[in-house]
Amino acid sequence: MENFWIVTLFHFQPVKADLSVLEEMAMERYNALGIEEYSLTEPEVDALLGERSYSGGDLPESVLDEVEENALGKPGNYRFFFNHKNDAEEFKSKTQKLVLAEVQIEEHVSEDWNAEWKKHYTPILVNETFEIIPSWMTDYKSQTENKIYIYPGMGFGTGSHETTFLCLKLLTEQITFPVKTALDFGSGSGILGLGTLILYPDAQVDFYDIDSEANKNCYQNAELNKLQEHAFRLLLPEFRDKLKSQYDLVFANILESILMLEKDYLISITRQNGGLVLSGLLRPQVEGIIKAYTEGGMKLVQKLEKGDWAALYMVKS
Repeated sequence: MENFWIVTLFHFQPVKADLSVLEEMAMERYNALGIEEYSLTEPEVDALLGERSYSGGDLPESVLDEVEENALGKPGNYRFFFNHKNDAEEFKSKTQKLVLAEVQIEEHVSEDWNAEWKKHYTPILVNETFEIIPSWMTDYKSQTENKIYIYPGMGFGTGSHETTFLCLKLLTEQITFPVKTALDFGSGSGILGLGTLILYPDAQVDFYDIDSEANKNCYQNAELNKLQEHAFRLLLPEFRDKLKSQYDLVFANILESILMLEKDYLISITRQNGGLVLSGLLRPQVEGIIKAYTEGGMKLVQKLEKGDWAALYMVKS
């Protein structure tokens, strides 16, 4: 990766409608690498939690939602990360016309990437059985049965974004059949496919991404979790024909436009009675995806929402 750019909105007083528009625009139109929100100060968070005691970053989902709701409506700072200068500049220009906020753009050298992200990561409790832990927190004592260590390289998907979190909840709470084959389509960091290997160590998992750097990050995370000897493949578009014709479980945590474009393919490679997890969806996009995939032969089993984002678990009936 060469240098990257950060567009920061200072003193922006968000409402959900504004955030939805900005997030969708950043991710879909301008290819944002990620979004970071920090509206509440440490004293404000402490005051909100009061006397409730939690260990480190091990906060229940309900408490995280409470903190998020309290952040809305208060002035805060929001950072959008971009790989290309033109995308960052165009997003900045468009944002200045849409919202009332001071907007600034900064260039950072590639060596700063992990330092920028690392300082904001803490363990994420998906539920009582599964936890995501930053790779450098080697002394952290998880109380869950299963855990995954993730290094936040260039592969999208660390659990901190709502869509990844929701996919892991669906994996750990909705999949009730033995998984022998799985595909992580648009795999990024590999967190969903690697999570599948942790829960189903004998499974064969394929990781498919358009970015070779993401595949490198995925393999790094496989090593961190001592999964490098398990049965998996890292595939780029030029080897798409090597994907299996059918999988027990398919993940597609990507953009709504790609989910529509790849609809027939994703349905076709999900075996009969197999599971398909779709995410990367803003709430207003959900019904259109459900309709399209239902017409293609899928049945909706579960819809989860967190913040402005949603994830779907569908079965091929």
